Amino acid sequence: MTELRLGIAGLGTVAQGLLAILKKNNELISLRSGVQLRVARVASRSAKAEVDLLGADFSTDLQTLVAPDVDVIVELIGGETQAKDLIEQALMAGKPVVTANKAVIANYGNALLAANDSVPLKFEAAVAGAIPIIQAVQHALVANEFEQLVGIINGTSNYILTSMQTQGAGFEDALATAQALGYAEADPTFDVEGIDAAHKLCILAALAFDTTFDFESVHVEGIRKVSAKDMQYAQELGYRIKHIGIAKRREAETNPASEERTEIEVRVHPALLPQDKLLANVNDVANAVLVQSDAAGQTLFSGPGAGGLATASAVLGDVVAVARDAAGSGVNATASVRILPIDQTRCANYLRIPVKDEPGVFAHIANVLSQSAISIEAAIQKEPAAAQDSVDIVILTGVALDGDVMRAIAEFESMPASTGEITRIRVEPLE
Repeated sequence: MTELRLGIAGLGTVAQGLLAILKKNNELISLRSGVQLRVARVASRSAKAEVDLLGADFSTDLQTLVAPDVDVIVELIGGETQAKDLIEQALMAGKPVVTANKAVIANYGNALLAANDSVPLKFEAAVAGAIPIIQAVQHALVANEFEQLVGIINGTSNYILTSMQTQGAGFEDALATAQALGYAEADPTFDVEGIDAAHKLCILAALAFDTTFDFESVHVEGIRKVSAKDMQYAQELGYRIKHIGIAKRREAETNPASEERTEIEVRVHPALLPQDKLLANVNDVANAVLVQSDAAGQTLFSGPGAGGLATASAVLGDVVAVARDAAGSGVNATASVRILPIDQTRCANYLRIPVKDEPGVFAHIANVLSQSAISIEAAIQKEPAAAQDSVDIVILTGVALDGDVMRAIAEFESMPASTGEITRIRVEPLE
């Protein structure tokens, strides 16, 4: 039996979950894997007397983890600078690292992988919690060429949108409920503005399309502008609004700059999903990733995307993988890939256009769309409420170039009949 001595950085929720799982299931892990796990050292800013360290030595100095009696370092401190420095030092010292830190991998993964490419760096827990999506992409589906990955990969945003859909709540009320239940932080910016999901999507895109981590090229939109009114209109049109990350292969345009390159769209934003699709029915804090590939077709992975035990489960899966396989991270950044700017992407769109209730306004909107080669697939226009002279025109467009849609929106907003900001949400058919 192989013994693996662990050095754990951090004593937060995930680290405590990891220790709890080892205390309860270590014999089962050993039986199934042939690996005996032992916690040799724990380092954190402060001790927590109530946490059972399973006999490990404790220190407030992270550097004590890079020691001869530690085989694998498990980085669970969060943040970027300290975590990056620890991971880099461990790899340079020849010690494998397992981390749940999505921000570090998305922003510094290329440099960390180059630090010592013969030493494993594992990060399954950085994306979608307990869902083994990285294992699936790198191993189970390795024989496939990936066409697209579409994921609900932030539980906080999914909970808020689910509340808005099922209870008719506005964004602020749904956010307040999520905070009261502990699903959202006091400062929810990383979640509701899409940054957390973008870190995860950056990692998935790099793995699926064999390219480098390029967080700066990910297009990011949050959910603050989605209203209960949009939820209602989407339902009337047969859709549900979800916050998704999507990495999609596109056929390269016929121009010299892209003839021999793969082009991909990598974007995070709210989207209308057909309500009969499984992904549209993943609710509350659950995560899910839909993978479409040439041989396996569509496969859906769903489960808890956060939480101490769920994330710790993924961490321990990586720890056992280190013992079983001495290979590196499995990242193969060999493809020549161009991430498309958002204005060169294509999709259908939901537009809610508030205008004065005047003759000819709809005709003008239809004419602008026609001149931009944007088709109308469906439209809703209701009578204005009593004592109001403004009405929403809701349009579902055909697939169009993003830049053309933005120019049409700018023209709508400059109309004399315009009465407010136009809401635009992309539509993903999941086909």
